[in-house]
Amino acid sequence: MGFNPDDFFTITTVEDIVPKFPHLSALDYSKISLNEELIKVNYEVTSPEYKDFMASDIKEYCHFEVDTIV
Repeated sequence: MGFNPDDFFTITTVEDIVPKFPHLSALDYSKISLNEELIKVNYEVTSPEYKDFMASDIKEYCHFEVDTIV
C-alpha cells in the first residue's frame, strides 16, 4: 500500500473548535471580529466568503473553515 496524502486531509470548521473555547460563544460578532478572536487562540478563518461583522451569533459562522496558525 502506497502513501496517500488524502488520508491526512481534514477540514476544521468554526463549529469544531468552539467547544474548545467556550468564551467564543458569548461574544457579539456584529461588533467584534471573529477572525481576530480566533487569532488569539491560534486559528484563522480560511473560507473566502467570510466577512467580519456579518452576524452577531457565532452559529452563523459555524460552516466557515479554519486553520491553525503555526
